[in-house]
Amino acid sequence: MPAEQDTKNRRLEKRREPPERDEMKKMEMLVNKLEEITTNSRMKDLAYHYTKTSEVIKTNLIAGVSRGVGLTLGTALFLALLFFILTQLAGIPVVGEYIRNMLDIVANQRES
Repeated sequence: MPAEQDTKNRRLEKRREPPERDEMKKMEMLVNKLEEITTNSRMKDLAYHYTKTSEVIKTNLIAGVSRGVGLTLGTALFLALLFFILTQLAGIPVVGEYIRNMLDIVANQRES
């Protein structure tokens, strides 16, 4: 009798799936659902933009202007910081002479 019970228990253990497998199936279902939702929303967005030409032009115009302004401001701030650091380094003996010459060249170019 114990042999029969032991065999029965082994069969039941084989049928049972480990808890990780159930969690993996749930996770896979959630990922599939999320993929479906994002795909459908992207399709709606694409369809909206292809049917509304004015919306595409407006979006691209705003994006282009903001990129241009951002690049201009970023470059100006970077160059201002660079020149500020260079003027502070002008007091160092060896490097200072080289930087002073560079600043003189820049000043001469501004005047002419």
